Amino acid sequence: MSIELFDRIADDYDKWYDTEIGRVADQVERDLAFQLFQPSGPKILEIGCGTGQYTTKLAEQGYQITAVDISEKMMALAREKITNLGYEVKWLNADITQIMDQLEQYQGILTMSAFEFVPNAEEILARLFEHLEPNGCLVIGVIAGDASWGEFYRKKAIAKPESVFAHARLYTEAEIRQWKVGGRLVLGKALYFPPEVSSVERALTMEEQKNTTPSFMVAKWVKE
Repeated sequence: MSIELFDRIADDYDKWYDTEIGRVADQVERDLAFQLFQPSGPKILEIGCGTGQYTTKLAEQGYQITAVDISEKMMALAREKITNLGYEVKWLNADITQIMDQLEQYQGILTMSAFEFVPNAEEILARLFEHLEPNGCLVIGVIAGDASWGEFYRKKAIAKPESVFAHARLYTEAEIRQWKVGGRLVLGKALYFPPEVSSVERALTMEEQKNTTPSFMVAKWVKE
């Protein structure tokens, strides 16, 4: 991963969540993530915390969070949000692949929209699984490579090779099911509406009907 790659988008990153479709997409992804993320206790690790979209929600739920991100600028924005809310988080500004020996044991590990940018994802996830306490869970959320949003990001990468999307590796359900991470796998799906959906109402209807290929997958491995 490149530090500069994410630092340069930090200031504009949250603007996506200010759009109507951005808010809906974020909400359906978040609902699925928290449905599956059920740690065995309060001590958790969040990888790729970015500007703190999930960090703030985790803090509000009372978790003891260690948050990791490669981008100093993104983490600064996350830290500001957490400070303003009056919570405390342990921050690690680092590449997760380089600090495995610094990690502790956790009751839950969460990473959303980050492992598209982690090389050797299966290997790194298997190593993270070793940092789970018994009954702990490892949960990741990724954009599906064989659905409408995956195609949308691929087109963006072609149109703008210097964008973050040009560095993303999008996975399919079949690929994720083949990963040897550890424990049993539970896979959830969301984001059934395409990026060009005509309205929020139409997006919510499509999400309820689930008649299209979902663009977001949340995978969960439990250490039993």
